[in-house]
Amino acid sequence: MSQLVAAVAALVMFAQSPVPLVQSVDLILRQAPVSFTQGGRPQLVYELHLTNFSQSDVTLAVLDIVDGDGRLLAQYADDELKRRITRPGFRNDHATPQVLGPGMRAVINVWLAIPSPPFLVGAVSHRLELDVMRPEGPVRTSITGATANVAFTSTAAIDAPLRGGPWIAIYDPLLKGGHRTTIYTLDGRARIPGRYAIDFIRLPPFGALPPVREANANGFGEDVLAVADGTITIAVDGVPDATPPPISLERASGNHIALDLGDGRFAFYEHLQQGSVTVKAGQKVTRGQVIARLGSSGSSSIGPHLHFHVSDASATLAAEGIPFVFHHFIDEGRFASLSALTSGEKWLPAGAVTARRDERPDPVTVIRFP
Repeated sequence: MSQLVAAVAALVMFAQSPVPLVQSVDLILRQAPVSFTQGGRPQLVYELHLTNFSQSDVTLAVLDIVDGDGRLLAQYADDELKRRITRPGFRNDHATPQVLGPGMRAVINVWLAIPSPPFLVGAVSHRLELDVMRPEGPVRTSITGATANVAFTSTAAIDAPLRGGPWIAIYDPLLKGGHRTTIYTLDGRARIPGRYAIDFIRLPPFGALPPVREANANGFGEDVLAVADGTITIAVDGVPDATPPPISLERASGNHIALDLGDGRFAFYEHLQQGSVTVKAGQKVTRGQVIARLGSSGSSSIGPHLHFHVSDASATLAAEGIPFVFHHFIDEGRFASLSALTSGEKWLPAGAVTARRDERPDPVTVIRFP
């Protein structure tokens, strides 16, 4: 009997305690990271989706992004992390985007220039630190996951949609409510059609945007060109310039054209001048052909401009935006930021202009097309 007691005592002594478990968040990539060249450096672009399936609040604290060899590509925390987080269904000025209540989702928008000197990134992975809120206080935990190979599919290389310049290439990859962060859910699927969209306006002669712009400002009426040989799949006209509100989702793009570039790629031109669309669906066009004029139809908060993007389907909103580069443009300088542009600050000319080939302009860059 004493031997049995001793054996049981030994088993108890060496029995393992339960491993502590802390529920966190579901971490996924809905699409593979995409790489292309911009400003002379390779970029990585993708969205990291997080869902809180627990019954406790969680607070996102630190995100590390590493490549397949374990090299740290970026670390985001505090305000740098918050500015990259969008919350589907929440206002863009939501004060605590890093706090996910039960059943809530967040999207972390990554647009990352590879550290210099550039090197090939074949895969990415993520380490996320977060606090799980419990009655007794927060519990810090971390998860590693959402590993994916980088997509190195050929990027659409196209000609210019406008002539000459100088033009301001307006976009901000982290602007909440901007092209890149706006998700549309149609046909049972969430997509970001304007992920890589650029708005083009002509640089004013005095180098800054005036507080009040005339109806014919920003290059209104300038020729809009076919960026490649292809077939027109959508050609909408008849929406008035300076469209009065309310503007429905169907009219938000205003007068617009879609051009089939081949290989499942479609170029979109939006906010075209009323009555200027010179093509129709099914018509074949050649690169450089005038197909419309720059206007301000539809939802055009910055006044006349050309909205341009490339997507994977001939659908204005039910398509995923895909990257594109221009065969050739001249980089002449830039604005300090999007807010500097919209607040009337002057642009910052470069010390020397730079010819860019098969690249994408940096945000709020002043460029000239050949």
